[in-house]
Amino acid sequence: MAGKTIIHGGGQIDGHVQTNSIEAVLTSLAAGERQIELDCVKLADGFAFAHDETEKRFYGIEKTFASITGNEFQRLRVLGKFNPVTFKMVERLLEILPDTKIVIDAKFPDFQFPGFLQFLANNHGSLLNRLYYQVYHREWVDLCRPFKVRKAVVALWKHYDSDPYSDEAYDFARYATSELDVLGISVRWKTPGMQVDNRQREGMKRLADLADVYFHGQDISLCREKEFLNAGVNFYSSYSLGSLPDGFDGSSYRKKHADLTRMTDLCAACHYLEFGVREGRRI
Repeated sequence: MAGKTIIHGGGQIDGHVQTNSIEAVLTSLAAGERQIELDCVKLADGFAFAHDETEKRFYGIEKTFASITGNEFQRLRVLGKFNPVTFKMVERLLEILPDTKIVIDAKFPDFQFPGFLQFLANNHGSLLNRLYYQVYHREWVDLCRPFKVRKAVVALWKHYDSDPYSDEAYDFARYATSELDVLGISVRWKTPGMQVDNRQREGMKRLADLADVYFHGQDISLCREKEFLNAGVNFYSSYSLGSLPDGFDGSSYRKKHADLTRMTDLCAACHYLEFGVREGRRI
């Protein structure tokens, strides 16, 4: 069975990742993806979809997100051209595409998580129990309870990054999966300092017995990730792999483009999905 993907930061648009933009999300959905992760930051008067390290890099502003208002944020453009996702857009998407799952990565301190849930309850009540929240340790699970929030992704980094397969990490994952409706458990592809990728490490099976395990695979080439997806491994991915057009033939595609002749057919297919479509290459 093929693996499943959670598209990280809205997905890829024009070669850019983690833009959390409307354009990226729509591109991922058009490619058939139905599990989209969005990053969420604290503003001066609320919350917004953006990565916590992109004020200057993506938006060209010197201020921090925590110092600007929601109205100011919505006037910003990612890289000068893309539009930020809004909560109203997410509400509409979930109405139009009820099979879509939106995963939230809270890019703010632990103590602000209840405030975020309260913000949703006050302003976007229909979303509160339709989103999947990344929870990082036991206290986050407990904070869901007063809001009757049940949906979550169990994230074994941040607090358990030194060893996601430790007894401590497993106890947290077991507690979270017993208390919440868990979409999956996420770990990095590689733990810093470890020589073996986490998919191959001892302790993987007992996590997989609790829920689907998703690997953050940004350091894995697209071709390898495609192979792993075909083998049933689940990923957080910064781009949508999309689907190949009817009649696509890897060998034919390689022969039409001299710079691709050394690739395997699989790599050629992955190249088309990541670069060929955008470059207008013939198939």
